[in-house]
Amino acid sequence: MKDLLFILMFTPFIFLAFRNPFLGLCAWAWTIMAVPKNMLWGFASDIRYTFFLAIITIVAIAFNKDVFRKSPASAMFTLMVLFLVHTSISNIFSMGSSNASWTVWGDFAKAITFSGLIIMLLTTKNRINTFLITLLLGVGFNVFFEGMKFLATGGSYKIIGIKSSMMTDNNLFALAVLMVIPLYLYIIPQIKHKYLKLGFTGLAGLSAVCVIGSYSRGGFIGLLVVAGQLFMKTKRKLLFIIFAACFASVAIYTASDKWSDRIQTIEHADKDSSFLGRLTAWKLATLAAMDNPLLGVGQDSMQYYHVWGYYYDDLDKFDFISDENTPREKPKAAHSIYFQVLGDAGFVGLMLFLIILFKGFFMSRLLAKKATEEWVRNLAKAINTTLIVYMLSGALLSLAYYDLLYGLLAILVCLQRIDGNKKNNEHA
Repeated sequence: MKDLLFILMFTPFIFLAFRNPFLGLCAWAWTIMAVPKNMLWGFASDIRYTFFLAIITIVAIAFNKDVFRKSPASAMFTLMVLFLVHTSISNIFSMGSSNASWTVWGDFAKAITFSGLIIMLLTTKNRINTFLITLLLGVGFNVFFEGMKFLATGGSYKIIGIKSSMMTDNNLFALAVLMVIPLYLYIIPQIKHKYLKLGFTGLAGLSAVCVIGSYSRGGFIGLLVVAGQLFMKTKRKLLFIIFAACFASVAIYTASDKWSDRIQTIEHADKDSSFLGRLTAWKLATLAAMDNPLLGVGQDSMQYYHVWGYYYDDLDKFDFISDENTPREKPKAAHSIYFQVLGDAGFVGLMLFLIILFKGFFMSRLLAKKATEEWVRNLAKAINTTLIVYMLSGALLSLAYYDLLYGLLAILVCLQRIDGNKKNNEHA
């Protein structure tokens, strides 16, 4: 019954997407973030909703002459495409499992395609805000259920991630949720409907709860970074301190002793087996890049046992950092966006990735200071905070190819275009 009801609700969006590609893009964004098939158990759970919406949206654009003529070309998008091309060449010479590498690449290619369509279709304030509301509702779909489970169990429920998505474990889920908290705080003042505004305020609070409920130490550090950034950028600092103090008190009271014990291990990271595993993975990623400086060893290859073991034999080259390492027979994910890209795509790939991040950072910073319209400045500030959180927390988590990151960078291109047109009209 649930499957049939969802299909009946989903079907109209197919026809709407044909008529208006922008609506198809919004539905696509919602399905990426919500992953609705996880809530279904019958025939509807096997349908690839995101894939169908992507195809329909692209076909609709091809038949829409006005949209089709608009090129997504920009310096930022060009860099994204170059990075995608570079990773594809890396995968051709992959040292690991070719299937695993191309699976990661396929998801990354969808993220870049998604970003290109954002640049083409988000041409007005109304479209950008509508798109963000849809995207945040998608994230909120999982935030609501996971956050309520954590609260209902008095903090004993551990959020383990969202299957069939890029948020497949607690650490990745924590970072993904952290990235949308500034966006929630941007969109709340933009909403006029009282109950919808209240709902988004609740989802923003539950997002912070979900970070705590993930038991992710990297996520907890990221939450502190978010709080610090928001404190510096808010005009109502006293109100923020009061709210933060109340939230922290409730969170500490709700969280279980297991959560407290896990967070306290941050003080003794050098003796923690999880941290030592990350350190070993960082060393091996560096060795792989030194061996293959241009292309690396291919996406996701460092977790392949053969590649892990191949470079493990040279770990003594990094004994000056630490002589304690994860055992050879236990391959680990990089647990760092930087070492993930370094191992996957070499020093050239890492350079492209860093250029994309820093270009996004300075674009958002410039728009936040000099944009003509207040809403553009506020959204640029929110995205700037998100990028800071991503770059800092991402140093401990593997989420280099996350579609939300590239989507937000594409929105910066849209904001830059809108602000440029506004200034040109004023000077005309």
